[in-house]
Amino acid sequence: MFKNEREIAKKAEQMLETSLRSKTASFANHVNNTNTPSLKEATAKARLKKYGLVRAGTAKYYMRSLSIKMARHGFIQHYGVDTIREAGKRTRHKPKETTYRFKHHIMNMKPKPFINKAVEDSNVIEFVTTNIAKHRSEEVLINITGIIGD
Repeated sequence: MFKNEREIAKKAEQMLETSLRSKTASFANHVNNTNTPSLKEATAKARLKKYGLVRAGTAKYYMRSLSIKMARHGFIQHYGVDTIREAGKRTRHKPKETTYRFKHHIMNMKPKPFINKAVEDSNVIEFVTTNIAKHRSEEVLINITGIIGD
């Protein structure tokens, strides 16, 4: 079905991204700060390692990992936080400019494990393990038969 591990990695990225976006679609948009990236823009990125040379025709890619890339506050929301928030000041620009200070306070945010749920719902772990194992076992078999045939 898949010719190489690059295709497997690309399909795994798509599966995980689709699941992540479906989980984050119900999250509210940021109102306060437009510079902060949205959790709805979460992506999956596969890392590949190249072995061999393109010139010699021996270049092969092997999938090393699959990771999730999103803004930091997504991971904070996933794992939760129980800490003391430092004091500081904020400036509000609408409807009029107002600067105010706030005291340090306890911040207790319960975890919402949407990342785990997205990974489970995507079935990406099963997909990657079966397809990578199948592809690599075929490659080993080809190498062994090539050695024995010589």
